[in-house]
Amino acid sequence: MMIRVLCRDKSRGYVQDSNLQDLIRRGVVVAFFRPGTNKWVNVQNGNTRISEGIEYKGPERRKRPL
Repeated sequence: MMIRVLCRDKSRGYVQDSNLQDLIRRGVVVAFFRPGTNKWVNVQNGNTRISEGIEYKGPERRKRPL
């Protein structure tokens, strides 16, 4: 899926969703459009859902296979 982005050089464009996290990490992308909320997310202070290094410590809630 293609994601609308705003780059550091003020240009706008589209990137593959699979590349978005890497571009944010490298500082190329400064904001992206989240269609589910119909809002732009600033990567400096927005919720980007990057889960690197985060582990869930709660109970298992997924259904177990039969």
